[in-house]
Amino acid sequence: MKQPAEEPIPEIVRRFITDHINSVESLEILLLLSTGTIREFTAEEVSRTLRTSLESAAARLRELHHAKLLVMVEEAESPKYRFDPGSREAAVVADLEKVYKTRRVSVISFIYSNPTDPLRAFSDAFRLRKDET
Repeated sequence: MKQPAEEPIPEIVRRFITDHINSVESLEILLLLSTGTIREFTAEEVSRTLRTSLESAAARLRELHHAKLLVMVEEAESPKYRFDPGSREAAVVADLEKVYKTRRVSVISFIYSNPTDPLRAFSDAFRLRKDET
């Protein structure tokens, strides 16, 4: 029996991933902070919860804050971050969470299919493919 085809990732979610998510780790951190009750996390707490390195967690938190997806609550030695459920991206982040729960492999594949290096993206635009020659 033929299995039903998996629904594609909605375009708004695809655009959000393309614009804001450059790794599965970034996605996991964003979803950790955006789900459930409003809670503030330090890089150490994120690192421990997601079992990633402290340096990597701190870098991803800074990137998400810089992209205005997280709010920095405290600027001490260990800044704390939280997701703003009133932000304009809150609805698409909720959609992303739903899609990730049901189509995890598709979302991960999509993240890895997006070039993160602008120079690589530029050069890929001029690459000749077999079927184009």
